Amino acid sequence: MHRKRKKYVLILYVPFWLLIIGMFLGLLLMQATRYEEYRAELDRLNVELVREQQVGDNLRYRQAFYESDAYIEQLAREMLGFIREDEILFTNIAEN
Repeated sequence: MHRKRKKYVLILYVPFWLLIIGMFLGLLLMQATRYEEYRAELDRLNVELVREQQVGDNLRYRQAFYESDAYIEQLAREMLGFIREDEILFTNIAEN
């Protein structure tokens, strides 16, 4: 009688544990898939972050230049034709 009971318990518990193990492996596989998706998204976002940091650096450089005396002098020379006191202005009379 004791042997029959062991066999009966074994017949009940083995499928139960196989089901539990199968569910665990299925969940593990789903998590691995999600992990890969999140890893790819993280890599994409890191590339975008580097690109945006480069844009920000470029904008800070341009802002510093636009706030400098060199830029103001460049605008005055190009747009208004200003020259320094110690400079000599040469004009091409052939163009006029």
